[in-house]
Amino acid sequence: MTEALIDRGFLPVEGLTGFSCHIGPFYEKTHDDGTIHRAVMMADHHLNPEGVVHGGVLLSFMDYVIYRAIGDDIGHQIQFATINLNTQFLAAAKKGDIVIGMGNMVRKTRSVIFAHGQLFTQQRPVMTGSGIWKIIGR
Repeated sequence: MTEALIDRGFLPVEGLTGFSCHIGPFYEKTHDDGTIHRAVMMADHHLNPEGVVHGGVLLSFMDYVIYRAIGDDIGHQIQFATINLNTQFLAAAKKGDIVIGMGNMVRKTRSVIFAHGQLFTQQRPVMTGSGIWKIIGR
């Protein structure tokens, strides 16, 4: 399954710990313009009883995608945590889908960060989201 991601130029994310290990593995691809896409391939353990990807998996991946995009922008040495995440489910993801995500920081103040992101497959957009992250350390 991961060969499909490698064939598309994605590289495995190294050093994942904690909860991210349960919904990954995650992959990243940096494009010539500096845009970074993150990806995960949907497998059996991502599915809900109805046979489509569980909403919690997509929510967690959205949080990861935006979190990493913020770190790409302000530096991964700064600590911050999600305090609000609003999402809209646009379509179901299915087993075998490669879900790709991209995030962007919209604004940073002294204490909070505003950002948004989107998840999509080759066929369709799956989720959009926006949120607020609290800066908790430097």
